[in-house]
Amino acid sequence: MAAAPAFVDQQALRSLAMGAAVLSAGGGSFPYLEYLSAVELIGGHPIPLLDVQALSDDALVAIVGVAGAPLALLERFVDPEHFIRPVRTLERYLGKTADVIMGVEIGSTNGIVPVIVAAGTQLPLLDADTFGRSWPQANMTSFALAGVPMTPLVLSDIRANEVIITDAIDGLWTEQILRGVTTTFGSIASTCRACTGAAVKRHGIAGTYSRALRLGAAILGAQAEHFDVIADVLESEAGILLARGKVVDVERRVTQAFVRGEARIAPTDGGPPVSLLFQNEYSVVKIGGRPQCTVPDLICVFDTVRGEPLGTEALRYGQQVALVSLPAMTVHLTPAAMKVVGPRGFGYDFDYVSPHRGSKE
Repeated sequence: MAAAPAFVDQQALRSLAMGAAVLSAGGGSFPYLEYLSAVELIGGHPIPLLDVQALSDDALVAIVGVAGAPLALLERFVDPEHFIRPVRTLERYLGKTADVIMGVEIGSTNGIVPVIVAAGTQLPLLDADTFGRSWPQANMTSFALAGVPMTPLVLSDIRANEVIITDAIDGLWTEQILRGVTTTFGSIASTCRACTGAAVKRHGIAGTYSRALRLGAAILGAQAEHFDVIADVLESEAGILLARGKVVDVERRVTQAFVRGEARIAPTDGGPPVSLLFQNEYSVVKIGGRPQCTVPDLICVFDTVRGEPLGTEALRYGQQVALVSLPAMTVHLTPAAMKVVGPRGFGYDFDYVSPHRGSKE
């Protein structure tokens, strides 16, 4: 793996945001408003990007993000203080000051929120997260999958209401409590939990910001040279093209602070109809009514006209799209993880199907 860049500056931010949109697997498109906010906050002062191995074991790592339905974020402009507030509250609760900022997930908005927090707190950013992509639930983090406590956890809404979950018996209970509070907050909450540098080394997913920067730079470069963006992503990320076609219908609804729904696509080649199911992120691709690709593979949708990744909130009738599958991360393929992040963990009555590995559970 290439060494992490030393800093994230204004120029790198666009690459980071584009790569994070791909790794969101539908959890969000290019996070434009958050990107603009981060550009303004960084100014001429780049943020140090730290390699995980540079952490001292006793460093206090503040893990930040946003929980809830991506659609709700589109209803207002970015307020950096909303994202920073949980860090300050957790510091007061613990009686300690954070040493470094880490993102809970690299996907889309949650890939840029830690940059905003790092700029606002003048702390370095860690080249790691706890998902390696986007997932919709807190019990799907690498920490939760390893059985590591997810608390104390601070949640804050835009009105400065705050809740501290001081203890929860496991990741699933953390998710259930978090989801209830987030729904009450209006389906969006900024969050922060803390852990040590030693815990991040054992349970974090390292190098995810470097991956997003590399992926985003490749896409922007392909766009500038008028190359085929999808072909570039397939080659660089060992991806597989599932289908190309036109979006002919989209159904979505917000329930329990999730965006759930389905998009139907008419293939360009006249083949059988394609269905794309999602819960915040894309979870299943069916072709001719049969699952062809499921979580934990990364299912990404690209607008073939603009060559940009599309989140579930951006799907519209008439778009020309390409559906791409990227391989699942090893951490998500264990039997224990598959029970949580496989299709049955999302309530589907079938096992994992992957064009990369065949079917397994």
